[in-house]
Amino acid sequence: MSPRTPLSAASERTNSSAISALMQLALANPELISLAAGFVDQATLPIEATARAVAGLAANPSEGRRALQYGTTIGDRALRGRLLGLIEANEGVPEGSYANLLHRTVVTTGSQQLLSLVAEALIDPGDIVLVESPTYFVFLGVLESRGARVVGVETDDQGLKPEALDATLAALDADGHLARVKLIYTVSEHSNPSGISLAASRRATLVALARRWSTTQRIFVLEDSAYRGLTYDGTEPPSVWSHDPEGDTVILARTFSKTFSPGLKTGYAVLPDTLVEPVLRLKGNHDFGSSNFSQVLLDRLLADGGYQRQVSLLVATYRAKRDAMLDALDDHLGGIDGVHWTRPTGGLYVWLTLPEGLDAGLAGPFFQRCLTEGVLYVPGAYSFTEEPGPAPRNHARLCFGVPDQVDLVTGVRRLAKALVGCLDLVA
Repeated sequence: MSPRTPLSAASERTNSSAISALMQLALANPELISLAAGFVDQATLPIEATARAVAGLAANPSEGRRALQYGTTIGDRALRGRLLGLIEANEGVPEGSYANLLHRTVVTTGSQQLLSLVAEALIDPGDIVLVESPTYFVFLGVLESRGARVVGVETDDQGLKPEALDATLAALDADGHLARVKLIYTVSEHSNPSGISLAASRRATLVALARRWSTTQRIFVLEDSAYRGLTYDGTEPPSVWSHDPEGDTVILARTFSKTFSPGLKTGYAVLPDTLVEPVLRLKGNHDFGSSNFSQVLLDRLLADGGYQRQVSLLVATYRAKRDAMLDALDDHLGGIDGVHWTRPTGGLYVWLTLPEGLDAGLAGPFFQRCLTEGVLYVPGAYSFTEEPGPAPRNHARLCFGVPDQVDLVTGVRRLAKALVGCLDLVA
């Protein structure tokens, strides 16, 4: 008998990714229309802009060699300065307003690495993280690995409900557990999975609540704004981070994966002072620093307007796709009792609610009928925490990022056909 493999407790706590199983299904059934994976539109990937930037680097041997060399753990200084300029423009503040935050600005290998680093820096087994309900299920996997106790907080059509957050913190305090609360997590723009944005009127309140309940230790707010910039209707409100002028409470996390290219695997964060060194120490153990080549490339793309032009293209492309999906939902699912969905103003996701009692999980009748009809979605149950539970099972996350408009309409029509076949189960 071979000796056992002595895996770490963190490894033992970590379950297989839900998305991995769905991706295997899609690969095994190429005729499926996938409304599941949150990937970007393949046809929009910025080949020409990237080629020009790479050619410019190759034409300048000094710059090219610098890009191909190791960088620093915190990230390329020129890019970090330009990122602060991008945030200034986005927040509508004068140029140079955030210049003093350069030492708190960190470039990461996608925003996913930042989420992992923050969890690693803050969370020990048994520590508590509060998340929106529903929330980004990939981050739930990160917290699972850390052994965190994750508590869902109620949301509505304006995002996280401040009164629900306040009540949750009060209950934890009454139970003697407030000292273990380390983090409040929000996807502030066009949330994955719901497509809902946190209302402008709730953003300052969120920061105020985190500060008020930080009685024995700092409770941080992690603002994941991966979809900032991909807004199709109206204007984006000031970030949650902008309501923390002291800079000691909110962690701002952003990425180029959705607004430019996931293949460059580059994200960035503005951290509170007290987290900069802990995060950099951990990041140094991970990778010594994110891809220097990608950073120098992105600096050029920001400087020559290539990034901004790509965002404009994506906004037009995804707006049309979103409209196609919403119109198809209206046409094929409108008027069915108990069925409704979000109408996002940006991002990539629509949250579909089915009649209560209809299980949309992998083993449920709706998912199985959808497979038969040739369409795939992400079961909404993945996006809920066990606490306070039980997780509702009658939701589905739909993504309009990858399919073209014809396939989006066909996919929704297949969903509707599958649903009609299940309605007698909940009658």
